Amino acid sequence: MTSEQMKTTETMVAHMAPSRSTTHDQLARLIDVHLGDLREELPNWVLAPSPVAGRGVFATRDIAAGELIFRENALVVGPTARKGSQLNTCVCCHRLLSSKQFLCPHRCTLPVCGDCADSTAHRNECEHFQRWMPKDPAEQMQQEKLQKNDNDNEMKSVNESETAMDVVNPLSLRILTAVRVCYLSKEQRALVDAMQANAERGYRQEIIKAAQCFRNFPTTDKVFMDQLFRIVGVLNTNAFEAPCRVDKHETLLRGLFPLTAIMNHECTPNASHYFENGRLAVVRAARPIPKGMEITTTYTKILWSNLTRGIFLKMTKYFVCNCDRCNDNSENGTYLSALFCREQGCKGLVIPIQTKTLQPDWRCLSCENVFPHAKMARYQDFALNTINNRINTCGVRDMIHFINELCPRFCPPSNYVLIEAKLNVIWRMTRLGAEEYTPEELVHKDRYREEILAILHKLGAGECTLKKLITEEIQ
Repeated sequence: MTSEQMKTTETMVAHMAPSRSTTHDQLARLIDVHLGDLREELPNWVLAPSPVAGRGVFATRDIAAGELIFRENALVVGPTARKGSQLNTCVCCHRLLSSKQFLCPHRCTLPVCGDCADSTAHRNECEHFQRWMPKDPAEQMQQEKLQKNDNDNEMKSVNESETAMDVVNPLSLRILTAVRVCYLSKEQRALVDAMQANAERGYRQEIIKAAQCFRNFPTTDKVFMDQLFRIVGVLNTNAFEAPCRVDKHETLLRGLFPLTAIMNHECTPNASHYFENGRLAVVRAARPIPKGMEITTTYTKILWSNLTRGIFLKMTKYFVCNCDRCNDNSENGTYLSALFCREQGCKGLVIPIQTKTLQPDWRCLSCENVFPHAKMARYQDFALNTINNRINTCGVRDMIHFINELCPRFCPPSNYVLIEAKLNVIWRMTRLGAEEYTPEELVHKDRYREEILAILHKLGAGECTLKKLITEEIQ
C-alpha cells in the first residue's frame, strides 16, 4: 500500500468514527432528547464507557428477567429496498399499492399513495429527488434490456405491458433513508454524527450506483458527498430491519434506533429486542442482569452456528467475538455446527476443532478422524443449499416430509440449517392459521417448537425474543 493510499484509508477511518466532540454526557443528553416521553423518570440503565467497544449500556440496579429496559422510537425510517421485496409500497404509510401507476405524481419516482403524495411527510424528500432530476426508470429498464442483447437480430424491445407499469429503481429507493436524515432537527443530526460508522468502501459504491439513477446528482460536491457517505455508513452499521404490517400487507422497514444500536453484542445476550410495527423498538431483559453489568444484545441470529456467526460479524461488523459461546465448539452441547461423519460405517457428529479461526479443522466425536475445513465446508454448503431450495419451493406439508424423512440422511437434527427449516414451518403454520392443517401436522409443529426451545434453554437464552415469538407471546 502506498503512502498516499494509507492517507486515504486513515482519512476514511477517521471520518467514519463518531464525532470526537461528543462526550459521554453529551451523548446521554442527546439520547434523552431522542427518547422524549418514552424515557423513564428513573431508568434502570445508563450509558457508560465499555471495555467491549468504547461505550455501552449498563444496568443501574438489578434487573429481573423479562423486565422492560427501554422503549425507543425510530430516529429515521425508510424502505429496505431489498432484492425480491415488493417495491410498490408507499414510502410514507407503507400500504401496498397497485401494480400500476403507483409512483408519485410529482415525478420524484418514489412509490407513494394518493393520500401521502401531497403530505408534509413526503414534501421535502419529493422536492429533493426532483432537484436531482431522476432518470425515467422504465426508460432505464428498456436500455438495459437492449444492452444485454449482443446480436441485433435478437434484440427485443420492452413490451407494452412492461412500459405501462411503473418501475422502481431499488438503488434510488434505498438512499431515501439517508436523504431523510438531512431533514432531521439539529439535535437529531448531532445524534447521528455521534454514532459509529464502519469504513466500508462498498458503501461508497452504493452511493455511486444510486447517483447513476439521477441526472443532477451532486457528485462533485465533496462536502455533500462526504456527509452522505458518513450517513450511509451510520445506517449500514447501525440500522435494523423491522417488520411493519399495514392492513394485511407486511413489509420490512429500515430503521435507525440509536440507543438499541449502542448496546454491544454478545452471542447469547442478556437482553432481547423486538419491534412494534417497524417504528418502535422494545428492549427487555432476557435473564437477570445484576447492577453494574453491561446490557447486551445480539447482532446475529441466536441459532446460527459459531462459524456462521463468526463470518457474519467479521464481514459486516468487522470484529471477532470472544464470548464464552464462541470459545465452546459444542456451543453448550447444542452442536449447532455439527455434520455427519463421512467415514464409512461411522455416523458420528463432526464439529470444528478450533474456535478462533474461520477455517477450522473438524473432528468426529465418535471415530476421532480429522477432516480439512474445505471438505466439511462443501458438505455444509450442500446441506444449506438443499434445505434452502426446499424452503423456497415447497409447501408446508412437503417441508414436514422433507424434514422428517429426507434430512436425517445427510444432516443431523442439531444442525442450525435444519433448525432454520423447522422455524420456517412454525412461522408459516402460525401465520396461515391452525385450521389449515391436520392434527398430525400440528403435532409436528409442536415437536419442532419444543426442540428449538430446548436448544435455547441449553444456550442460556432465557426470555429471548425468539422464544416469545415461537410461543406466540408476541406477534
